[in-house]
Order: sequence, then C-alpha cells, then structure tokens
Amino acid sequence: MSIAARSEVLLERGALRATIQLDPFALEIRRGGRRLLHGARVWCADGEILDQFVQLTEGVIAQEERENRRHLEWAQVRDAGEWWAELTGRAGPAREVSLRIELHAERLLVTARADPEPLRLGLEWERASGEAFTGLGARHNEDVDQAGRRLRLGADRRYTGPDCPPDMLEVGGIPQGDYVPVPWLLASRGYALWIETGGDGVELDLAHRLSVSGRAAAGPFALHLITDPSPAAQLRRYLRMTGLPALLPEWGYGHWKSRDVYSHQDDVEEDFDGYAASGIALDAIVIDSPWETQYNTWVFNPHQFPDPEGMLRRFRADGVRSVVWVTPWVNLESADGQRPPGPESERLHREPAPNYAEAAEAGHFLKTPEGDAFVARWWMGTGSPIDFTSPEADTWWREQARPVLE
Repeated sequence: MSIAARSEVLLERGALRATIQLDPFALEIRRGGRRLLHGARVWCADGEILDQFVQLTEGVIAQEERENRRHLEWAQVRDAGEWWAELTGRAGPAREVSLRIELHAERLLVTARADPEPLRLGLEWERASGEAFTGLGARHNEDVDQAGRRLRLGADRRYTGPDCPPDMLEVGGIPQGDYVPVPWLLASRGYALWIETGGDGVELDLAHRLSVSGRAAAGPFALHLITDPSPAAQLRRYLRMTGLPALLPEWGYGHWKSRDVYSHQDDVEEDFDGYAASGIALDAIVIDSPWETQYNTWVFNPHQFPDPEGMLRRFRADGVRSVVWVTPWVNLESADGQRPPGPESERLHREPAPNYAEAAEAGHFLKTPEGDAFVARWWMGTGSPIDFTSPEADTWWREQARPVLE
C-alpha cells in the first residue's frame, strides 16, 4: 500500500491493482495492466419502499420512490494495511460514508456503510464498449446477454394465466419472482461480481454507466469483484466462498414425470403404466398438489389415494422414485387452494390441518411480535409458516416427512 501526496491510495496484490483517488473520490481496478473497472463511485439515495405483495402468486411488484443519487464526493484514509484501506467521506452535507477496500487472491471486496442510513447504497462505473453480461440465476428473457437491462432480483418472471387481471396483463403479467435468483454476474471484460447480501432489493443497471446497489436495510453494501483468468475459475472461487451445492443421487438427474394435478391414484398409475408400456425410461414421478388430507399434513388423502403404500412399493420395485409437492406452511383452511374432487376432500380442506394445533402449541411456527403464531394467506389457503431456525421445529417437520419419503 502506498499513499501519493494524500491524493490517492495504491493497493497491489499479485496481478491485482486498485487505485483509489481521494478527492474527488474514484476507484480504478486493473489486473495485469488490463483495466477492469474505471471511474467507480459510491452513491447513496434516500426514498421510500412501496413494494406491493400480490396474493395470487406471492410475487412482489417492486416499487420505490427514490430521490436523486448523492455520490461520495471525497474521502480520507482512516486506516490502512498492506492490502486494505479504510476510508471515510461525505455523500451530501449530512451523510457520512465508511468504506473498506480489500485485495485478496484474485478478488477485491468493497464494503460500504452510510449514516444516516439511506434507502439504497451502491457502486457505479463506466461500462466498457461492447461489454456483455450473463448470470443472475434463471432469467426469463430471450437474450443470454443482460447488457442494457435494469434488473431487480426476484421480480423477473410474470404470471399471465387465466386468473390474471386484465390490467396486469397490459403490463406483462403479475410478478412471481425468479426460479433461482442469484446475485452473481459474469462480465465479458474479464471479471465476475458477487453482491453479498442478507436481504432482497438487489438492483443492477447494466446500461452505459453500470450500477450495482442494495437496500441499506439489508445490511452493509458488499461487492466482490472476482478476477480469475477464466469464467470457470471465477465460478469456482465464488463457490468456494459460498459453498458447493450437494451432489444429487443419480436418479435426481434422470427423467421425471408429473401433472399439475393428479385427481386420483388411478391417474398416477396410468402414467407409470404408460411409460412401461411404451418402453420409456422413468426415474421419478412427482405427485403434485393436492395429495394430502390438508396442506401440509404429510398424510395421503384416503379419498384420493386409497392405497398409497401399495402404489409407492410398486413404483420403487421398478426403480421409480416418488417425489411429493410440499410447502413450509400448515393450513387452517384451504378454501381458496386447489382441492381434490369429492365432498369428503372438500370437507377436509375447509378444516384446520390435524397437525396445526400441535405445531402451534409447541411454538414451531414463525411468531408475531406479540408471540402468537403468525397467520397469513398464501396461494393455497390460510395458515402459518414453519420456523426452520428452530431445531425443534425442523425435527418435527422431518419426522412427519419420514413415513412418506422412506
């Protein structure tokens, strides 16, 4: 680390070089002489969150009333080491910004906090000519390249089915969220980004001037710039920091069969027999909702599945696994949810799930500030979500699942 006439700070580690201009503040990152980021500036914005929760799909229409950005105008060194520097400065007349820049092996980490807390805190820089971007999880867009888009993680997929109101169809459907949103972006310039966050609201503006930000309520803004020499190596470094996914059993990568609804056990067995008769390999059958006596009891509805044990034994004897649809809610009623045909099934879904009272008494649900079980509507009725931060609740849930899954 070196400081040149109090005007800039230079950090170097291996091929990485960070040049921090103090007044006005700007950040430049190079690897092996190649410039990766240029003119990077920290910014804050005040405002109000106006997100709308959509009951039908449990999606969120993300909306904010946001004031103009205020940039970190200047900074001074508070402390520094060989590969890191801590800075303080001002973004506007009354907001102090604390900034830490660290160099690691093939990685730079920028962490920022602001006091008083703004709505958003982020970093922006100049986009290189022709720079392309991919990543961010499963995106519902025709182009692999995300350049030019403004993205809010968790609100990219939209429902346009028969229940969608006409006014929502006009704006592209009801937001549902992404299948697998990931705050991870690969850039053709030779770097990758990981936005480390504990909350929602990550936003990326991938236009001419790039911007990455998060809601300050989720915690400090933390941006990792990963600079390994290939996309595969960048991905490996990211996975080493966040954890490698577990390897599924072989059948998990095979051919699965499902329908949106199996009204009766006969329908499931029809699919199983049809595959066998056609000589098509089958690894698993997914029994989608509804299949239980109520959401989510882990007990087969006897009016829908008269012999579930025999059915599952038959499938397993032929090497076909069974997968069931569940959610982490236990319902008080499911009048608005999908229900199997028949008066007895209708009756079961109007009543509280038999395991609800037991879970509520044991404290296995998320709680309100007053300590009561949290109750809310979701797309299959009204109930309470399991508190999986509780080891006792987790064990209770797993014990109920065991007879079905084993």
